[in-house]
Amino acid sequence: MRTRITVLALLGGAALLAGCNDSGNTTTIINQGLDCGLIRDDLIGDWTIDITAASRTLQNCTGLAPGISNTIVTLDNLPGDFAGMDVFGSDGSTSFKISGDRTDIDDDPSVSPEVTGTVQADSCLALARVWDADEALFIQCIGTFTISNGTLSGGCDSVEIDSDVDGQLDTSCSLDSSLAFNASIN
Repeated sequence: MRTRITVLALLGGAALLAGCNDSGNTTTIINQGLDCGLIRDDLIGDWTIDITAASRTLQNCTGLAPGISNTIVTLDNLPGDFAGMDVFGSDGSTSFKISGDRTDIDDDPSVSPEVTGTVQADSCLALARVWDADEALFIQCIGTFTISNGTLSGGCDSVEIDSDVDGQLDTSCSLDSSLAFNASIN
């Protein structure tokens, strides 16, 4: 009986070790078959972010100004360049945070940062919030980061607004249809 327990314990330990991999940079990543292989260096560089230009109707707004539902917004302030994106580890999840300001002619000096987000280290799923200076709102996008070509692709389905202009986002709205989102790291 004791031999059987020992064998089962060894098999269980081997199974746990199989869920780890060595990324080659002295960091062991516990992946259990779900790890996309993302490391911080994959996100370092100059980003170009593009969101399909279009007019959309705000709907299902919540927060301080739900009455702005049915407002039409024109989202056409991109593509944009974000050189030197800051990338750092999250203190609350298994992700890398991104944060940066626009570095092209359409930089808005009144807003910093103009892009924030996270990329999950295990799945490469990403959430990004990008500033549209023309409409004075952040566009919320979700997508997947592809390590092999340094791109992030997905869709944007909502916005966040500082409706009382106090410097704090206070209203969230869905868009009546999503927008394509693409980012590349050079």
